[in-house]
Amino acid sequence: MAAMLRCPGAWFPSAGLADPRLHVSVNGTIAPMRLFRRLAAAQAFRALRHRNYRYLWLGQLGHSATLWMDQVARAVLILDLTGSAMMLSLVIATRLAPILLFGLVAGAVADRANRQRVLMTTQAVTFASHLFLGLMVTSGLIEVWMVFVTAFVAGTAMAFNQPVRQSLIPMTVPREDLLNAVALNSTALSVMRIGGGSLAGVLLIPFDPGGVYLVTAGIYAYVIFTTWMMRFPEAPVARRSEASLLGDLREGFAYVGRNPELAVVVGLAVILFVLGFPYQQVFTPLLAKRVLHMGDSGVGFLAGATGVGAFLGSLVVAAKSNIARPGLQLLANMFVFGAVLVLISLQATVWGTAILLAVAGSMTVTYMAFTNGILLERSDPAMHGRVMSLLSLDRGLIPLGAIIAGGLVEVVGVRPGLFVQGVLVLACVTIAAVAAGPRLAAIRSAAAGEGARRPAAAAPPAGRG
Repeated sequence: MAAMLRCPGAWFPSAGLADPRLHVSVNGTIAPMRLFRRLAAAQAFRALRHRNYRYLWLGQLGHSATLWMDQVARAVLILDLTGSAMMLSLVIATRLAPILLFGLVAGAVADRANRQRVLMTTQAVTFASHLFLGLMVTSGLIEVWMVFVTAFVAGTAMAFNQPVRQSLIPMTVPREDLLNAVALNSTALSVMRIGGGSLAGVLLIPFDPGGVYLVTAGIYAYVIFTTWMMRFPEAPVARRSEASLLGDLREGFAYVGRNPELAVVVGLAVILFVLGFPYQQVFTPLLAKRVLHMGDSGVGFLAGATGVGAFLGSLVVAAKSNIARPGLQLLANMFVFGAVLVLISLQATVWGTAILLAVAGSMTVTYMAFTNGILLERSDPAMHGRVMSLLSLDRGLIPLGAIIAGGLVEVVGVRPGLFVQGVLVLACVTIAAVAAGPRLAAIRSAAAGEGARRPAAAAPPAGRG
């Protein structure tokens, strides 16, 4: 991998065949360069032709791996320390609350500051928090309050990481490859749902959660390196602003308010974040440990099953970026997702639960890929950070959903609580279809030939070869 990173320009030639000498490593074995080149030539992976996007995507792989490993390890750690479903919900809420608190500010910062530097700063903070938690657990000094404090610190870094990372994507690929790039980002997240969740589950067999966190700290060192390797001819800043930070925030709200399609898409995502996502943060660990009696490693197994579906779903989006009416696709995905939650609550076997979790994972990741694609495609580049921060503000409502889910579990149990969540999703998406269906149907994909409402963005000046 290190050798490949030192000669990035040779990975994906723009046309023709790569130098055959690059296909053979120093020891004479066949290097994976040919595989990467062929993947880039394929329609589903075309965004990987662009150098800066490759590094951004490689960083997303590592970032996503630590995200899912953290989710598994933190759930196991707090359940081992307290045995309480409500404490699990509160830790999740603490981890995600900074997105609600700082998400809008993060979006304004993404539109004003050097995005590459901001991204590296957030990664360094996450690295430090994971290293600290790993050392505390392995030394036997861990206390419950440390789990909460590190959750808040890592969540604060995440609040700035997400809008900055998303707003960097249009700066690394031309507009015709934008949805493909967004979908490949989702693919990286999905692959690491499998790899990260499963790796955490495997590590939890011989080690405690502290060992998992030491591994995630090492992965984050690699993530920082990939971000540093991106090269831009100018500082990756969308614009220079004379307005105050508060003025930028007001401008972001006003911009979305003037674009009803953006407002509807952002509003619709609230249903998924509040009522949908707790299935993986709250219900999946509880299903593994309390219902299916799979133990700590079972949490990683079920998280990996969700990732399998998410991976397949993201590949479909990456290969088929010309969905004519992505707005209607959002409604269809959410309806299927709600129905699957109901079916999971009625399932009594490990493999049946795993298969249904895979379907749920495919629905959520494709939903988010289409949502991100619509928002980035139909908004001005100078507003990308703030528009995406409004979506992060929605994501900041996940703690509310986690607390609701934890309360349901305490009152009615794991399976009945999940059943109620699924029914609520179905009810809300039905109401949304009636209220906003025509507006969503009017959203047409630029890749399908209709064109987006904003002028075409200039192709990125660097990192294309």
